[in-house]
Amino acid sequence: MRNLIHVLFVLFSFIVFSCEEKQDNEVWPPNYSAEEPRPVITKIYPDPATSDQNAVSFAGVGIVYIEGQNFSSTVNGNRVHFDGKLGETLEASTTLLKVRMSNVWGDSVKVHVNSAGAILYADYNGQHYYSPFRAKNAVPTYFAIDQDIDVSGLAVDANENVYVLTLEKKILKISHPDSPAVEYGDAIFIVTPCMRIGPDSLIYMTRGTKSLYTVAEGGKTKKLISYNNNVAQIDFDENKNLFAGGKGETLEVLKNSDGTDETVAEYPGYTITALRVYDGYVYAAMKYNRLPGVDIDYDSTAVLEEIWRNQILDVDGNLGPNEHVFNWSGFVGENGPEILSLTFDESGEMYIGQSRDEAIYMLNAGTYFYPQILDAPVTSLTWGNGNFLYINKHSDDPTVRTLVRVETTINGAIYYGR
Repeated sequence: MRNLIHVLFVLFSFIVFSCEEKQDNEVWPPNYSAEEPRPVITKIYPDPATSDQNAVSFAGVGIVYIEGQNFSSTVNGNRVHFDGKLGETLEASTTLLKVRMSNVWGDSVKVHVNSAGAILYADYNGQHYYSPFRAKNAVPTYFAIDQDIDVSGLAVDANENVYVLTLEKKILKISHPDSPAVEYGDAIFIVTPCMRIGPDSLIYMTRGTKSLYTVAEGGKTKKLISYNNNVAQIDFDENKNLFAGGKGETLEVLKNSDGTDETVAEYPGYTITALRVYDGYVYAAMKYNRLPGVDIDYDSTAVLEEIWRNQILDVDGNLGPNEHVFNWSGFVGENGPEILSLTFDESGEMYIGQSRDEAIYMLNAGTYFYPQILDAPVTSLTWGNGNFLYINKHSDDPTVRTLVRVETTINGAIYYGR
């Protein structure tokens, strides 16, 4: 009887210890007949390519290296948890694991490593987890913009201040994701397809008509010019010319030299939905806007959505011929997501903001940007002066819309308006 009590006590102690060391739904079932040596962690560090200068990994997308001993040599033979949330093991050997972080952040994240066949979590200096490990939230949302505040447009100045327009015709200025919004100025309309900071430090805004507006801090929007055709999207070149396009089926330029407007490219049948100047070219995303049975000149062979560009030929913003860049509808399919925005980073990578499904497609890389932590829609997309990428998720659905600052490992392309 005494031996039986002793056996039961040992068994109970083992169960309690095992439960303390592991969570049932997160570890490997122990193989008592072939127990592997307990893994050992000696060092954990983020990949420099996916972290900032302080070596803090980005939650959800950061790559982490774990050095040690007795890991499983197969990817599926290891489980790595960050504060209890499973990461994605990408590569494995008995001494090194490469893992994508789960979406957790903080200054003292606990990292548990479990390998197939081992009963206990990996040891680190006598404890069954590694801590503290630092991880940063890569996509903080703006506290001042909640579900009850519907904002359109997006502009960022040289000091990383963000500007948006509310349905109450207020232009808001927000200095940081955790900062309150302050009123910058007033508008005479409630929605803007595009906002830009200009070389004169004014905010330039469109409303989908022929009119272009500016507003200074503390002021009200003023009409600057009427273009030849309707415009919605705008961007500056290095000579301070302002290119514009929209439902007018043309690219317009507001010349810096004399303040006049000129039509510099034509795209019959197409509405320009996004526009960006990069490396001497004007890039434009566009949709075919003529309907069968409605428009007499409907073209059944026309590509439904695509990206084109025109070379900037001189200081007055005259453009070269239309050059095809990418057949978007051929890529996503006839009923695929639409292009809502586009921009470039300093390496020339094009980022395409989508209406649904994935958030941002990287054209040159042929992959999606931060798919683990970003989702659509990406209505407005713009870089700041450094490595912050800003997104306005403008939507009729209050549960979707938000304003986000994305921390990246690369700077945006030069923006000539700042």
